[in-house]
Amino acid sequence: MFFVPHGDGFAVVASNAASRRTPAWWFNLQDHPDVDALVRGRTYPVRARAATEQEVAELWPELVELYSGYEHYKSIAKRELPVVVLQPR
Repeated sequence: MFFVPHGDGFAVVASNAASRRTPAWWFNLQDHPDVDALVRGRTYPVRARAATEQEVAELWPELVELYSGYEHYKSIAKRELPVVVLQPR
């Protein structure tokens, strides 16, 4: 999964490879937001949440720069692609 640094944590996109269905993991995180994220061999205890509109506006260009396919996914998925913030807990 691609990620970008965001503050002390990370941001990811719940793209599900442009499926019209939101990925199940995003629903799971909404119900149980406290998880461990494995990033480059290190485990981080984080709390997941949806990015605010302002955060999405800031993060989306970074995420697209990292993986240009997100713009294509957004055009064919016919749904919002949630940006998920993983904050240290």
